[in-house]
Amino acid sequence: MQLNVADLAFHQRLGRLLDGIEEEAFWPQLASFLGERLAFDSWVAVLFRPEAPPLVLADHGVNYAPGNLFADYLNGLYLLDPFHSFALKSPAAGVYRLEEVAPDNFRDTEYCRRYFSRNVVTDELQFLLPLPQGTLSLALGSQRRFSDAELGVCHLFAPWLLPMLRLALRQAPIQDEAPNPSRRQLEAALRARGTPALTKREVEVALLVLGGHSTKGVARELDISLETAKVHRRNLYAKLGVCSQAALFLLFAELRAAVPA
Repeated sequence: MQLNVADLAFHQRLGRLLDGIEEEAFWPQLASFLGERLAFDSWVAVLFRPEAPPLVLADHGVNYAPGNLFADYLNGLYLLDPFHSFALKSPAAGVYRLEEVAPDNFRDTEYCRRYFSRNVVTDELQFLLPLPQGTLSLALGSQRRFSDAELGVCHLFAPWLLPMLRLALRQAPIQDEAPNPSRRQLEAALRARGTPALTKREVEVALLVLGGHSTKGVARELDISLETAKVHRRNLYAKLGVCSQAALFLLFAELRAAVPA
C-alpha cells in the first residue's frame, strides 16, 4: 500500500487531535480539523437528554442575529428542534442531515422563520451518538446547503469521529450550571393555559404542530387516524383561543418566558 504526503499529514494531525482529547481546547481543535475538509459556519457539541434540556458542551458562532437566540433555544425552543426529537428516538450512530429528520412542514414553521433561519441559517448536519445518558451530537450549521461530497466526507470520518466524541465526553465532567425549563415544565404550562385544560394528547399534538408536522404527519407520528389528529388539533386551538400555527407559536413563546428555570 502506498501513502502520499497528504495522507501522512492527515494522520499526523489526527494523532495530535486524539492526543489532546483531555484538553479544554479539544472541541475547537476538532472543529478546525473538520473545517479544513468541509465548509460550515457554526458548530455546537450538545448532549440531548430525555428528561432535561439539552446540555451544551462547547459551541462557536451560534448567534448570527442580535440578541441571544441560543439562550431562547435552551429555554424551550429545543422542543421544536427536529434534531432534538429525532435524537431522543435512539437512532443508529451516524451522520444525519436536516432534510432526513425534519417534518414535512418544518420550513413553514415560525420556529424555522424566527430561530433556525436566523441562527443556523440554511442547512445543518449532525454526528449523532446514542449513549446511556442521552444522545451526543456534534452539529454543523451552514449558510448554504451541504453538498453530497461534503456529506460523503462526514460519512467517511464517522467511524473514527463518533468514538472520539464518546471519549471526549468521558474526559469532561458534565456540569449543568444554568438550568433551563424541562419538557415536563413546559408541557404543564401549555396544558394549564387551555380553557379547559389541554389533555396530554393535545399537548403532544401542539408540540408536533409547532415543530412542523402537518396533520397527516401528526397522525403518522402518534399512530392515530387522520380524523383523530384533526379533532385534537381543532380542540387544542379552541381551548387556547388561537387559529393558526403562528398564533400558537407566539403563545408558546409567552409561556416559555413565564416558566421558572
